[in-house]
Amino acid sequence: MKKTLPFLLFMFVFVFVSGFLVGYFSERTGMVYTQSEIDRLRNQVDNMQLQEMFISGEKVDCNLMYSTMGKVSWSLYDMVDRLKVTNPGTEEFTKLKRDADTMSLRAWIIARNIQQQCKSDIFPVLYLYSGYCSECQNQDAILKTEKEKHPQVMVYAIDYDMSQDATDLVKAAYSITSTPSMIINHTLYGKLSEADLENIICQSINCSAS
Repeated sequence: MKKTLPFLLFMFVFVFVSGFLVGYFSERTGMVYTQSEIDRLRNQVDNMQLQEMFISGEKVDCNLMYSTMGKVSWSLYDMVDRLKVTNPGTEEFTKLKRDADTMSLRAWIIARNIQQQCKSDIFPVLYLYSGYCSECQNQDAILKTEKEKHPQVMVYAIDYDMSQDATDLVKAAYSITSTPSMIINHTLYGKLSEADLENIICQSINCSAS
């Protein structure tokens, strides 16, 4: 019995340390991967902004931009979706989260400007969520369903609780005090059912062509 105690103690320590190291390096690997995604998406958002600046006053085919805009919207939404269910509580994670929210806000503003300049059949949505919001998970599912049904729908999600100058300005401008909240065509909406959101979308775009 005395001989087995050191062995059991060794196994306990080994399992504990192994679990800690696996968790630590998995988290670090995820951070590096997310940073590389953010760098790639930042380049794409910068490119979108250059295109948006160029089309002002120019006669160009705006349709050439829509495919890239749709891909960026999906990629940003997917990244934010994964980040918001991860909470390692590190300074590095907070920076990644702020970067993702800033890019989502920039991409939404660019998409909205392109919509106005091109008089285009696209539908940008700024969606504000929070971690404590009991209705946000359901609203997420509805937004994803509409994005899948209508490629023209471009959803950009930001964390209501992630305070920074640009997002605070948007919240103040639209008097946003709760989540879920959505800004659609310069109008603030709270929680929307799938039928209500579909109706709003189809008032702006040709849903039969989706």
